[in-house]
Amino acid sequence: MRYSRSFSARLTSAILFNTSILFLAAITVVSFFSHRLIGEEAQNSAANALRSTKLDIEQTLREVEVAAGELQWVILEHRDDTAMMYHITRELLESRPNIVGSAIAFRSEYHAGKHFFSPYSYRKSQSDEILSKQLGTPQYDYFQMEWYTAPMESGKPHWSEPYFDEGGGEQLMTTYSIPLKDEKGETFAILTADINLEWLSEKILATKPYANSYTILIGKSGHYISHQDPKKILNDNLFSEAKRSDNMNLAGLAHKMVAQETGVEKFRLNGDIVFAVYGPVGDAWSAAIISPYKDVFAPMMRMNLIIILVAAFGLFFLFAACVRTIRKLTQPITEFSVVALNMAKGNFKARLPEVKTQDEIRKLHDSFEYMQKSITSYITELKSTTIQNERFESELNIARKIQMGMVPQEFPERPDCHLSALLRPAREVGGDLYDFVFHGDSLYFAVGDVSGKGVPAALFMAMTRSAFRFLAARKTPTDDLTILINQAISDGNENNMFVTLFIGKINLKTRHFEYCNAGHNPIIIISPDGTSEFLHAKSNIAAGIISEFKYQTEEMDLAPHSRLLIYTDGVTEAEDSSKAQFGDERLLDFTRAIKPEENPQEIVKQLYTKIKEFTGDAVQNDDITIFAIELDS
Repeated sequence: MRYSRSFSARLTSAILFNTSILFLAAITVVSFFSHRLIGEEAQNSAANALRSTKLDIEQTLREVEVAAGELQWVILEHRDDTAMMYHITRELLESRPNIVGSAIAFRSEYHAGKHFFSPYSYRKSQSDEILSKQLGTPQYDYFQMEWYTAPMESGKPHWSEPYFDEGGGEQLMTTYSIPLKDEKGETFAILTADINLEWLSEKILATKPYANSYTILIGKSGHYISHQDPKKILNDNLFSEAKRSDNMNLAGLAHKMVAQETGVEKFRLNGDIVFAVYGPVGDAWSAAIISPYKDVFAPMMRMNLIIILVAAFGLFFLFAACVRTIRKLTQPITEFSVVALNMAKGNFKARLPEVKTQDEIRKLHDSFEYMQKSITSYITELKSTTIQNERFESELNIARKIQMGMVPQEFPERPDCHLSALLRPAREVGGDLYDFVFHGDSLYFAVGDVSGKGVPAALFMAMTRSAFRFLAARKTPTDDLTILINQAISDGNENNMFVTLFIGKINLKTRHFEYCNAGHNPIIIISPDGTSEFLHAKSNIAAGIISEFKYQTEEMDLAPHSRLLIYTDGVTEAEDSSKAQFGDERLLDFTRAIKPEENPQEIVKQLYTKIKEFTGDAVQNDDITIFAIELDS
């Protein structure tokens, strides 16, 4: 009794009591904030996983749309050639491994008076062998199929609801359909590209942030396109499942997904509390990752149990050893100062001094231990975030390399002319383009600037460049070149993107120059005597706005040893830190200072250096493209 009344006993009891309260409070606070932070991090992790999968799927779908869209004018030109129709569908499958089938379904009586005429090529199931057949029969009446009726009625491209193509590709698939219109603007056929749902399902099911997480993909009517239970695909839908389980929260989730909304929902499902991260995929589908909270918080519960056990042991040890250790209070404080110094130098795993008491020193010990764990956890999370950012940057760098690989990097050595060009996107990828094609003594060239920046502009740039190269390679007359490019990129341009273009053709023997300016910056002609001036061409609108616009081509004769400088507005609109622009006058002053012996490569390099010197440390706000041509005679 007297021992219990002694100062040592009273101090021990006081320390034990207060330490217990503080420790329980610390556990409560840590549990509260950890619960909230872990829940938020789990939702963010699931959202990032869904976003990554969504981008992968949408990129593949857009590639299919672009590939199919590029074939419209070819089909229009050769629509009466039956063999060519089969060749086009086979070529689409050979160029795009994700496409498992393609058909050109003609309107009744349109092709040689036939009621059914639909050349169809498809990949044989579970092989890469490509087969072809006539799709339309009385047993396979494609006039009743959604992939035919929807675009025929709306006049717009359409992604069908998933279906099993019995009598056609004999696979689970979804179909992208494009209405093909003749010279009168009437739809004469539907071009299709089929995507196998097994590929889509594998991509979706691979998205699994936690052990018991699963991902669903539904269509416009709520039917499952992808589900962990294969029997539910096309045979069940989210609305029916919500009705069977009488789950209003699940029904609400179904309505929001069908409405193409994005968000997070928390509700009870099959006895477990879950959260669903959902968002649209493409223009008609929606995906959701459903994760049980018990998976998210299981590690925290184990850690709490360990902390409680450690705390119980520490409190018991404190009661027995407090009297002896109180005389040694100052020694642990000195050791803690050494640990603090080591942590300040970056050693967050420095060994803590052994403390056998449960007093203020023990509290200090626990604080250091908690701080070490928190800092270590923070560094681990920071590394994880950094790795994800590096992966995203790596993907953008790959996209940049692909885009830069689409524009010529090598310039042929010719006795009659010299070329050089440079393209510097403002972001990882951009919308500027340049290209050229030689045909004997003729040089076709084009420089363009797509509206906007980033990945959409890069895709539009790729489509424009492909159209130019395809037409130029076939010696398309200059009068038709811009008109056909405009028609090719205008069809299906629902995002109202456009591209300014300067297209030219030079007869290198006669120096006769034919050109068309579609809303682009005026080019500069540098005469052999060193004088330079802007070429004032007729006013034409940018390509991609009005498909039927009649572009006006002009022509002139160039003097021997003339030079041409073609550029995008990223040159003249380059800004320094005070928002002043490089401008037309500085560009003209530069061209007037060009020496006769300087070749196009030196001109391009010097102009880009001049622009960078002007802008200084200011961030590049637009893509920069410079293209120089020099005639040798």
